[in-house]
Amino acid sequence: MSAPGEQSTASVDRDRLVGRLAELVRTRSENPPGDEAAAGALTESYCRDLGLDVEVHEAEPGRPNVIARTGTGNAPVLTYCSHIDVVPAGNPALWERDPYSAHVADGVMHGRGTADAKGPCAAALEAVNVLLETGTKLKGTLELAFVSDEEAMGFKGAGWLVERGIVRPDLAIVGEPTALRLVRAQRGANWIRLTTHGLAGHGSAPERGRNAINYMSEVVRRLEDTVPDITHEVLGGPSLNVGTISGGEKVNIIPASCTVEIDRRSIPGETPEDLIAQLEAAVELAKDRYPELSATVELMFAGMPFEVDPASKLVATVSDAIAEVTHKPAELVGFRGASDARFMAEIGAQTIVLGPGDIAAAHTATEHISLDELEACAAIYARSFAGLLS
Repeated sequence: MSAPGEQSTASVDRDRLVGRLAELVRTRSENPPGDEAAAGALTESYCRDLGLDVEVHEAEPGRPNVIARTGTGNAPVLTYCSHIDVVPAGNPALWERDPYSAHVADGVMHGRGTADAKGPCAAALEAVNVLLETGTKLKGTLELAFVSDEEAMGFKGAGWLVERGIVRPDLAIVGEPTALRLVRAQRGANWIRLTTHGLAGHGSAPERGRNAINYMSEVVRRLEDTVPDITHEVLGGPSLNVGTISGGEKVNIIPASCTVEIDRRSIPGETPEDLIAQLEAAVELAKDRYPELSATVELMFAGMPFEVDPASKLVATVSDAIAEVTHKPAELVGFRGASDARFMAEIGAQTIVLGPGDIAAAHTATEHISLDELEACAAIYARSFAGLLS
């Protein structure tokens, strides 16, 4: 690192940090199928070696969520949450190197999970090491939550912990690859199923039935017309994607039903009820062509958007830590995807997302992380934890 960077991260033990990350990457925890047991055991061992109070909670056998705490045990509670599961590596032939070798070259570690999100996990563990070694006294509770199942929307990980009150933060930092940019707002992720209903009949006489696929083609054509023309200063606008479609039984049968599944990303101010009403409006527009059209709209899943005031102590403190370590002003951004941060925000915790690594490399056969950035993140986390609990 440059001289200023070395000064800012002087108390971070780079060898220890990189060694932990390499062990984590080599410990497979692909989801699906969702076998995080070995990675959970390794993370638990790190936390116990640090002398933290450790609990392990499983939504299902072999799906551990490791909770480790330090501090006074009193409020405020600052929860750091990141995930130990990774997406599958896929075809090994697509990788230049073994995706689980944790190969290091030219200051970069390559492999599945380096950025998403074992790099953030390793940085948080090192940050706690720094606080313990420097004798930093915390006036609240620092809670580390290393969770399973984030890559499958977190219902057996962070969501499960929050639902049962095992994790109840006042403040939360969620570790994801953001290239050290501070995410102060996140779009909502909503999955909606829309089905058109027809009447089956013989394919040789289409006039005797009602073709649900024809109905759906008109509804889909109208969907974009109902997305509002609104925007958010760091998130941009909402979006809609028709991700799956199914319909019909056989080529010579008039299809009696057709179903699409829609990914609708929302911004603060939009509610699930708004989204359902918009899709129902698309159905009404489609009736201009097919007056007899019948359809149902079903909300499969709703993840709410959130934002944090840029003037809040959480944003200000972490921004200062970023500036101290990187010698650059913190960049405040929005996160277009979904993360476990939504679970923390939905129970009222002020929540941000921050971590090392580039989200563009996540889930690819070129996933990697800069070790300089990893080291800087550990220092940022340490300063943030101390500043928020001082």
